[in-house]
Amino acid sequence: MAVPEMAGDYEILQSIRLGGRMMLLGYNPRDKKTPYMTCYQQYNLVGEKIFPQAVAGDSYIEIMQIFLNRLQEQQKAVAEFREKRAVPIEVLGAEHCRERGEKESLEGKLVILRPTSLAAEYRTADCQLGYAVGGFGCSAGARGRAVYFQELFSGERCRWDASDVLGIADLTKLPDWAQEKVKEHDRTPPKKARGGHER
Repeated sequence: MAVPEMAGDYEILQSIRLGGRMMLLGYNPRDKKTPYMTCYQQYNLVGEKIFPQAVAGDSYIEIMQIFLNRLQEQQKAVAEFREKRAVPIEVLGAEHCRERGEKESLEGKLVILRPTSLAAEYRTADCQLGYAVGGFGCSAGARGRAVYFQELFSGERCRWDASDVLGIADLTKLPDWAQEKVKEHDRTPPKKARGGHER
């Protein structure tokens, strides 16, 4: 029998991730005063699960309403995110990649992330495309996993594992907006380091 997932003393009845946040609904039959609970789930600096903004009560309907309100807030955030980006919704696959050389590094290349590595609401080309700007996972056959990724659309940086990278983008097969972004990127001179370490 599978061990139920828990948030503290509460068994998780529902968990939904949307807009970069995980929302939980839990039940603890041993707690007679506040058996129902809703909270967010995230991770602290050492990778442990924490459950901020927990609200508990004796009414399933009231706690469910808070859970649904939070879900609706995240849905609005995702809708606003898509509206601000204002690019066609398209998912990139292996057909948008070019063949990678046997010993070719990813560093400095425009790469495509696997759709399945992204949360469902972000499985779109604007979130998939970015430059591999460093990390031990960039080298072919490397033991390291880290690939530091700079999103093409926004310039935001984050870390992925090498296994999250689908391949190197074939520039001729990208959407028009992406090709324009690449040209814009190529026209922008790289920033000179001022000493110290970049974040």
